[in-house]
Amino acid sequence: MGVALAVLISVPLAATVAGHLEADYETRAWVYTAFVMWVLAGAVIVFALTHAGEQRRLSLGRVLKWTASVWLWPLLVLRPRRPRRRDED
Repeated sequence: MGVALAVLISVPLAATVAGHLEADYETRAWVYTAFVMWVLAGAVIVFALTHAGEQRRLSLGRVLKWTASVWLWPLLVLRPRRPRRRDED
């Protein structure tokens, strides 16, 4: 649910950013499309990284954190992962 809300927040945000560009309509449309594709890729990655461990209640802070995460997802993919202990599986 949190990732879905993050995408719902991010789509209008992408439209707002693309709409404020000093460019023609076609360029703004391509920028918007690229932003939305970026966010959708981020949503899939954030969901894949967090679905097993997320058990806390939904809150505004957590939704905003997921919103930032779907935009900054390469940082999540590139960060070094902690090795898991055998008893955590």
